[in-house]
Amino acid sequence: MKKTHLLPVFFFLFIAFSVKAQLIMIDSETGEYAYEDIVEVPGVSKQQLTERAGKWIELYYKDKVIDHSTDKGIKKTVIYDLKWKFISKYIKVQVIFDLEIRTKDSKYKYRFSNFRVGKLISGEFDGISLHRYIHRFPVKYQILIEEPIDSEMTSAIESLEKYMRTEKYIEEEDNW
Repeated sequence: MKKTHLLPVFFFLFIAFSVKAQLIMIDSETGEYAYEDIVEVPGVSKQQLTERAGKWIELYYKDKVIDHSTDKGIKKTVIYDLKWKFISKYIKVQVIFDLEIRTKDSKYKYRFSNFRVGKLISGEFDGISLHRYIHRFPVKYQILIEEPIDSEMTSAIESLEKYMRTEKYIEEEDNW
């Protein structure tokens, strides 16, 4: 009788250890990595939100952006230097992604998407998608690549949301 009680426990443990952790957000339509949301900012006009978004990008990403803005919104290509640990060696890569911010009265929509690894040469991208890059490594190491990217995207989103609400930018110190 006691053996039958252990069966659900073993089944649960099997499921828990066989599921692969996934940190980076995946777009349900394209299957690629993407972070997006619509955020309400009551009482702030479209023009004010557009100005704040442009200023935040200047402050947060400094000179690591290429402008593709249109009358529909702000669109930038961002270069992010990443260092992740593979076994005992650190690997440096450049993660390049698109950042788009669209505004309306009292709300804005951000989208971080089109993540890729490689280099920009004369404004042209040379590399592969982040999804493809990550899946070149054994499953147990994939989380080590995803973790710093997800952490950076989460920090950027939190900073953007604070700045859009308050117009106050607080530069984070490096934790070394």
